[in-house]
Amino acid sequence: MTTSPAPTRRDARRNRDLLLATARRLFAEQGLDVTLKEVAREAGVGVGTVYRHFPDKDALVTALFSPQLDDEVLRARRCAQAPDAWEALVEYLTGTMRLQAANKGLRALMCPQGSAYGPVRECKALMNPHLRRLVASAHEQGSLRADCTLDDIVHLQVALVAIMDATEPESGAYERHLAHYLAGVQAG
Repeated sequence: MTTSPAPTRRDARRNRDLLLATARRLFAEQGLDVTLKEVAREAGVGVGTVYRHFPDKDALVTALFSPQLDDEVLRARRCAQAPDAWEALVEYLTGTMRLQAANKGLRALMCPQGSAYGPVRECKALMNPHLRRLVASAHEQGSLRADCTLDDIVHLQVALVAIMDATEPESGAYERHLAHYLAGVQAG
């Protein structure tokens, strides 16, 4: 009796890469509501193939977004170490919001409900001390209003995400609101 050979490592690797590329595109376009069944259908594989590589959606989200979350931590750390805290704060907010505008999945992860995912909680735990230091430096340098806190900046990001979700990307609405906010919290 002959049995079908198990997929070669190359086939398994190709399927994993295909699933990640498909999920990356679907999550970026549609957000995190995409199901594993939809990923399988779009990739042209059976749902069993998805489950062989990713036992659940959390595993797929982790594999897909962990590098981007790591990049966010690095961005926060780099900005916290910059000599001009105001410029670094503007750079941080502009960069992170640009990424979120281009990717609905990342946008959903970075909002409060995204904290349901372990890697997001870890990312925020690593990122927040850098952001606190950045805000403190901007206060010390006199470039950020004393009454503007890290919580205010987090709430701003949530508000900007709501604007992104409510408008067309090419409208520039979130960028205008970010500019208005920054003008309002800049000291002097």
